[in-house]
Amino acid sequence: MSLYEYSKLVDDDIRILTLLPGQPESDIKIIIHHASLRATREESRQHRPLNDLQKSLPSGWVAEETAEDRCLFWNENLHTSSWAHPNGSVTESLHGSPANDIRCFPQYEALSYTWGSASNPQTVQVLSQGGLCEFRTLHIGENLASAFRHLRYPDTARTLWADAICINQSSIYEKNIQVPRMADIFRSAVRVVIWLGQESDNSTLALSTLNYLAAQVEINKANWVRPSPGCVRQDWFDSLTDMPYDDNTWQAIADFANRPYFSRLWVVQEIHLSNHNAVVQCGIYQMTWKRFRRAVVCLMWKRHIPQCVSSSNLPKLGTFCYNFEGLNFATLLQTVTHLECFNPHDKVYGLLGLASSNLLPHIRPEYALPVATVYRSLFLGLKYHLQRLHFEFCSLRTSRPRQLPSWVPDLSGNLSELLSRAAGLVSGMSCAEATYRAPDVLEVCGVEVATVQSNKGTYPDGITKRLTALHTWKPESLMTGIYPTG
Repeated sequence: MSLYEYSKLVDDDIRILTLLPGQPESDIKIIIHHASLRATREESRQHRPLNDLQKSLPSGWVAEETAEDRCLFWNENLHTSSWAHPNGSVTESLHGSPANDIRCFPQYEALSYTWGSASNPQTVQVLSQGGLCEFRTLHIGENLASAFRHLRYPDTARTLWADAICINQSSIYEKNIQVPRMADIFRSAVRVVIWLGQESDNSTLALSTLNYLAAQVEINKANWVRPSPGCVRQDWFDSLTDMPYDDNTWQAIADFANRPYFSRLWVVQEIHLSNHNAVVQCGIYQMTWKRFRRAVVCLMWKRHIPQCVSSSNLPKLGTFCYNFEGLNFATLLQTVTHLECFNPHDKVYGLLGLASSNLLPHIRPEYALPVATVYRSLFLGLKYHLQRLHFEFCSLRTSRPRQLPSWVPDLSGNLSELLSRAAGLVSGMSCAEATYRAPDVLEVCGVEVATVQSNKGTYPDGITKRLTALHTWKPESLMTGIYPTG
């Protein structure tokens, strides 16, 4: 059987695949189509503005918007919540759930998954669309093959979009065009299927536990946890309430949080661009993403969780579960600094779907460019867009790539060591004054406030060591002297 050869995409076409029906262990067979992506959202039913709703509420009640865009009424004093307005005379049409209907042509499900190791490639058979019924072979990763085997129906075809197949990965030219379109592809999908791998390490126990927890809580746009109206466990939302899980259940949750999916960068935008129909699937167990998110955020707020969970990846899952609305791209980069990707270009390109439309003209995917050029373009684009200089990304460490000027962030590594310098607002709300001189010079205007007179060593890791260091750095005249600026 000969290898499948990609045909060129024209105009605004994308590829979608039809996963043909089959039994779990039978050969994977697909059809690859070209289609023009045309998507529209039906006009959503708008909430009555929350500040207007607030005026209509009895004392002690507040109106909040949930992460799923529903209006929730919350009483902090009574620790109770309601979907219905406390004043029964206010109709639901003024605060009900907005519509989320999508009309997309063609209709497909977008697959969010990790590529995994390429050491054991699997073969899929691609049916020719010509007059002859013949197949060509295409090699894919082991994890994608596993996803296909679990997702395909025994008697009905399923239409999917998966990047490893639907983008010709050997064509830099095509990747430059299709990568910017991934935001529209995931945003326009009928639903996003989040494939987390095969069942193992009590994953079904973990998901069923999270599913039940999710039925007890809601989260609002500010990522605060509330009790779900009519829930059975009224106190589970409270960060001080300990969860009644045994060691086996906690370990299952910790192992689940450590799955490779939650260490990858690309999937962040795929999740955040999905609609409320998105589902999580592990093996054959499936639950909605919105429920998974509610449960995880609730656990992240808990004051007391076992060591196995606190030392797992669960405390970092806010990257996937928290609401990112209004977050600028520089802050987003800080949030995902611990996540990994195969290609260093994708530290930038893998998040463009979450960037504002004003920033996108400054950063267009070009995989043939040197990584240093991509990172420099990002910094200059942020400077132009935000009118700020984000030097907290930058480091003078000797391990920096030689091609990077000192003012350009090295996003290829983990930036966690730099983020302790990110706080502060020393320049107020004033715009940065800086001029770029090609190829590697940035001229910056500043104000001299003080000079360095002595060096007391580096800022250590850990809160206890930091407090000790701060105490040793305390000037003798701290309580009696005058601040340098007067």
